[in-house]
Parts: sequence; structure tokens; C-alpha cells
Amino acid sequence: MNLLEYMRRRNKMTLSEWEDTFEKKEREIIVLRHEGGGGSLRNGFWERDEYFLAYVDCETGELHKEEGRIEFPVIDKEEPPFQFEEETIYKLRVHEKLPEEVPEGALPSKNHFLVVDILEANAVCPELEEMLIEYRKPVVLQDDILGDLTYDKLLKSFEGSIDWLGGKVHLSLSVDKDNKSGITKAKKLLKTMVLEQEKWDADLREFAAGKLTKLACEWAESDEEAAKITEESFAKKISLKLLWVTAGGSFTAYLDDDELFFGHSIAVSGSPKKGLLSADIEG
Repeated sequence: MNLLEYMRRRNKMTLSEWEDTFEKKEREIIVLRHEGGGGSLRNGFWERDEYFLAYVDCETGELHKEEGRIEFPVIDKEEPPFQFEEETIYKLRVHEKLPEEVPEGALPSKNHFLVVDILEANAVCPELEEMLIEYRKPVVLQDDILGDLTYDKLLKSFEGSIDWLGGKVHLSLSVDKDNKSGITKAKKLLKTMVLEQEKWDADLREFAAGKLTKLACEWAESDEEAAKITEESFAKKISLKLLWVTAGGSFTAYLDDDELFFGHSIAVSGSPKKGLLSADIEG
């Protein structure tokens, strides 16, 4: 079974079939709910997911310092049966997810639990309380060139801003706080771009203009407006607003379109080794 077939099969699951993917035995666990979650539409219901940072098995007392998720069904047009606050410790009655084989490209289920009942909110658990204190502490990268970059736990990226040719540009390092080599590589790329900002700014504008001027003419509201759009005028109108870099050292620069595309961002992507590779409109 390939990934597409696997996803289609999951989406066709009825509520009873989905519940059968969990153990029959009930367990009690204490979870540290942090941030994030989502939902997937199944056959007649939504599968709601809420993420947790760690959990304690109430039977054994063992602390599991691994992220996971608690799940529960939501019937269309009905109120969710449970509400979970962020950064809160909950004692729950649950069924654990059964092991399953998954195709290449899909992540196996780990630390997934079906919620039966909330036994206690703001439960007392010293181990998880200690983890919550650490979790709430801000993680800040300090750099002489880039300034202070603060870690966004939900986005799993370091965020900040920098002076750029008389204006401000937002910086985003899309790298986990524990990925030391990724942080080093992302910072090196950003510092190179900031220190050589005049060159990079001109190159980004010129590349975007070369790739998108024809499209901007097609988007123009009249032939007269289209006639005014040249590569030179295009490059002068747009301006850099965000630099987004990855742990692998690639980047995307997001530029303000000055209404050339009715407010859509212009995204120019590339890497130090391969140079500028693509320019598209987004948003």
C-alpha cells in the first residue's frame, strides 16, 4: 500500500473503525499539554489532535520525555467533547494507539492516546511541573550582527528583525532550538546576507523582476498600466520584508509587491551554493 492509498483508507474510516485502532484497555496518564494541534476529516466525524510535551504513566510512575498527542472525535456541528488549555497539566483516562504498519512517507504512531475522560485539570505532578517551568523560559540567540532572536515554540523557529538599507526586515530561522549545527549554518547564511545587504537586495530585486515582470503586466488592470511596468520599474517598486532560512542553509526572501499582484508576497528562493533559483507569488 502506498502513501496515497493509506491516506484515503484513513479518511474513509467510520468512528467505530477509528476507535478500533486503539487498545481496549483503559489507562490513566498525566500529560503536559503545551501548544499545537489540528484536525482531520474522517467518515462522519473529525479526528481532533492536541499535542503534549511529555507524560507520566500513572500505573508505573514512569516519566516519558517524548512529545505525543491526545485525540478525540468531534461530530460535525456538535461541540467538542473536551477542551484543553495550553501549558496545562491534565490527568486523563485514555486508550493507547495500537501499533500499525505505515507506508514510506508516513510517520508511525507513537505516544498517541484516545481521550475517554478528563479526570483532573491542573493536576499535581512535580516532574511535569518542573518541565513546564523550563518550557516557559524564553530561548534567545544573541548575536552581534543579527541581534536577539527569540525562539517561537509553536513555529519551532527563531524570530527577530534587522536594519536593512534604512528599513526593517524580519528574520526567521526555521530550525529546532536543539539543532546546534543547523543553527550555526542558518546564522552563517543570514549574517552573510546582512553584511552584504546592498548586493543581496539588488540581486533579489533584479531576479524577481526578470522572472515576474511579464506576469505583472498580465495582472495589470489596463493596457496603459501594463505598458508602465518594465523590469526596471518592477525592481524599484518591490522591497524586502522577510528573510526565512532553514537548517540546511537554503532561504526564501519575501518581498512586498507594492500592489503589482494586489498584495500577494513575492517569494525568491535559493541557497548560497546554487544561487537564486525561483521567484513566485504567494499569499
